Amino acid sequence: MANLRCMVPWMVCSIAVILLSSGCETMPEWDSKAMSGSHRVEKKVNSAEKYRMRFQTERDSKALDWILKNRLYSGMTRATVEKELGEEGEYQESSKWLKATGGTFRTTDEAYKWGPDESGRSVYLIFRDDVLVNFNPEDFELD
Repeated sequence: MANLRCMVPWMVCSIAVILLSSGCETMPEWDSKAMSGSHRVEKKVNSAEKYRMRFQTERDSKALDWILKNRLYSGMTRATVEKELGEEGEYQESSKWLKATGGTFRTTDEAYKWGPDESGRSVYLIFRDDVLVNFNPEDFELD
């Protein structure tokens, strides 16, 4: 019985060492799919950063269009829109003319301007209670 008590800890240690030193040669299938999904998200974020920098530094109109088409949607807060565009919008005090051009705007809605881009175009976005309204990404065609 005494010999068995001495051997059990050594056997447990031996088995633990064997199990810990053996490993898998390849990653499991589920792990590689998870990795590719996170890679796609990372790639989209990197693209957004690339276009944001082009708009900020070069005032590139195509970069602005890409951001408007791919990164903005109705329901976003103004702070989030400003983060996506990389700069604060300029509040438009007299935006009555803009609200009268179409859409279902209220007199209490607030307009902000981004731009101009390299071609002189500015983009006006309308916010209601600090939330982007009446915005359709399909309005911005990409080449």
